[in-house]
Amino acid sequence: MPPAAPLPTETAITPASSREDPLEGVNRRLYGLNLVLDRYLFRPVAVSYKRLLPKPVRKGIHNALRNWDEPGIAMNDVLQRRFSDAGRSAFRFGVNTTVGLAGFLDIASAQGVIHHENGFALTLARYRVGNGAYLYLPFVGPTTARELFGAVVDIATNPLTNIRHIKSKALEKAQTVVSVIDTRATLDDDLHDIAVSATDPYASIRSIYLQTLQSQVRGDVISLEESPDIPGAPELPDRRKAPDAAPPSVAAPPVSVPDASPARPQPTPDPPGPAA
Repeated sequence: MPPAAPLPTETAITPASSREDPLEGVNRRLYGLNLVLDRYLFRPVAVSYKRLLPKPVRKGIHNALRNWDEPGIAMNDVLQRRFSDAGRSAFRFGVNTTVGLAGFLDIASAQGVIHHENGFALTLARYRVGNGAYLYLPFVGPTTARELFGAVVDIATNPLTNIRHIKSKALEKAQTVVSVIDTRATLDDDLHDIAVSATDPYASIRSIYLQTLQSQVRGDVISLEESPDIPGAPELPDRRKAPDAAPPSVAAPPVSVPDASPARPQPTPDPPGPAA
């Protein structure tokens, strides 16, 4: 477990409002508030969650939380006219909810039907609705006006929101709390890297978040390692296991490898004959 990320101090960075972040002054103050909440609340809970629960249990909880998103994902696949994706999401929900013990086991992935992300905010984006203002909210983190509105619709389409006969309000609250803890635990390494390496962590998080939104609209997946370098950030050794191969979209530079095979013995030249 990495040490607690140092709490960045407020430097002399002057917020300069931009088109993508017109509320930067307010957002930075809320970011500072969230740092305090993260140090004393979110991260201690997330670390305890990782320490107390074995990895297979955490994986099962993650699978179950993701499973309840599948109906909303299928709905947005249909809205985006991605009908084959909608069929896969519906299949995943049906199989994992029944055979997979309410989604704790990801049986569908084992059968080759892989999970994909989607939501109403992404539907709006694919119909050319812009991000709107960038926002950094306590308990939420980075978001945009479009993402915030889409999240409200996603909550409304979650099956737990509409199951009235099993006290779904309690289930909704439990799902929200566990989802926040699960997400914070998953992002712990990435947030630590940003906190110790970036000259301006707020701007770094904003840049990575907005680029992630753009990649999702294109249908790509962007990770922290694949995001552009942040000016002023020193190189850090990757504490996570490196992938076996470079992503398909990244062409690995050719590397010249010296021939390691043993040298072949050279024939010994015949001694010169006697002079005539």
